[in-house]
Amino acid sequence: MASTAIVLVGVVLGLVSSGWAYEFHVGGSHGWVEHHHEKYNSWAERNRFQVNDTLLFKYKPGKDSVLLVTETAYKSCDVTSPIQSYTDGNTIFKFNRSGPFYFISGAAGHCNRGQRLIVVVLAIRHHKSHRLPPAAVAPTPSTPGSPPPSSSASGLAVSRVYLGVMVAMALGRALLI
Repeated sequence: MASTAIVLVGVVLGLVSSGWAYEFHVGGSHGWVEHHHEKYNSWAERNRFQVNDTLLFKYKPGKDSVLLVTETAYKSCDVTSPIQSYTDGNTIFKFNRSGPFYFISGAAGHCNRGQRLIVVVLAIRHHKSHRLPPAAVAPTPSTPGSPPPSSSASGLAVSRVYLGVMVAMALGRALLI
């Protein structure tokens, strides 16, 4: 009984601590495209990125790609020697450190036409602080009958916290029995 309680406490703590990572959808519903309605860096400046957050890049495989590059390669749109190259059309990139990250499109000419992104990941803080959900992508004109834009990142965090609370309540009941 005691070992079960210890395992459940570990699960709850893991769920609550992992609930603070967000998945940011680069380009919102439009994805990682050449002619986006908003500059990618303007979007990034409105958000606060932390270690373990992820970026989701959605694009057409075979038509585009995402390259993680150095600052020098970013400034010159040099696609010849990326740090990492992603071509699957559904790229998830996880931030493993604080500092700047530079992304460009690998498609010919796209970077020079604005398909590039700088993300600055905040330094790790060792005290608990309240974290606001990511800023929503700039509103786009909606068509009648279409659902309003939403942030999956904030919904994910709420789901994890809710799950953690439910497990904690079950643990409390188990200990009373």
